[in-house]
Amino acid sequence: MNCDLVVSWDQHLKNGNVWRVEVELPMQDGPLDNPTYYTVCVDVVAPNLDLAQYIATTMYPDHTSICIDDKPFGIAK
Repeated sequence: MNCDLVVSWDQHLKNGNVWRVEVELPMQDGPLDNPTYYTVCVDVVAPNLDLAQYIATTMYPDHTSICIDDKPFGIAK
């Protein structure tokens, strides 16, 4: 396959299309009456926060919580 254009990770960052999503997930080996959770940071490429949230919830359907900043990753607040 020959590509006419490659959009690099740096270009996505520069364009404000990277969202850092914190996802809280249950541990598989924890006791059922007292589950253990861990937090994972996932960088999602999307044009807006809503799509980034949709992608994260689709990728991690067993999440217990999701947190995303109002601004894309790498953009000063």
